[in-house]
Amino acid sequence: MFKENLKAQRKLKGFTQETLAIKVNVVRQTVSKWEKGLSVPDADTLQKLAEVLDITVSQLLGAETPNKPENKNEIAEQLSRINEQLAIKNARARKVWKSIVIALILIIIVLSMFSIFYTVRHQNNIVAGITEFTCMLDGKEYWYSIQYNDNYQILSAGGDAYIDDYINTKIYSDANQLAAHIKDYFAIRGGTTVTTEETGLKLYE
Repeated sequence: MFKENLKAQRKLKGFTQETLAIKVNVVRQTVSKWEKGLSVPDADTLQKLAEVLDITVSQLLGAETPNKPENKNEIAEQLSRINEQLAIKNARARKVWKSIVIALILIIIVLSMFSIFYTVRHQNNIVAGITEFTCMLDGKEYWYSIQYNDNYQILSAGGDAYIDDYINTKIYSDANQLAAHIKDYFAIRGGTTVTTEETGLKLYE
C-alpha cells in the first residue's frame, strides 16, 4: 500500500520526513499524513515523489503491474481509488470513535448518578441526632429513644414495650411528629413526658 511503500522508500534513501518534504515542496506534516494513510498526494506530487525516491509511480503505489511509463490519467485513477478506500476507512474509524465516546459518556453519566445516589443514601443514613424520653403514667416509668438524620427522618426508634404496644409509632417517618405523638398520648392520659437526653440535632419544641 502507498503509505507503507512511501515510508519504506524514504527510510531506504535515508531521508527524514522533513528532508523529503523539502524535496517535493510540501510541509513535514503533509508527509506524515501520507505515511499515516490519512491522505494521498495529487498526481503531480506523486510523480515528483517517485523521482526523488528514484522509483516508479507504480512501485510507490504498490501496483502489481510491471514497470512501465505512467500517464497522469492512470495515476489519477489509482489515486482516486486510494482516496476512496481512505474515505471508507476514515468513516469507519470515525464511527467506531463516535461509538466509543458515546459509550464513555453513558458510563460517566451512570457512574455519576450512582455516586450521587450513594452519597445521598449514605448521608441519609448518618445519625444527626438522638433524643430520649422518660414517660410517666399511673406511677410507672417508660423509656423511648429516637435516632434521626439531618432531615429528621427516623433511622431507628424504640423503647419499652408499652409505648410500642399502645402508640402506633410505625406510621411515622418524621422524628418530630413521632415525639409530639408520644407526648400527646401521655399528656391526654394525665401522664408526663420528659426529654432526658438530646445528642446532636435537636427536635422541635
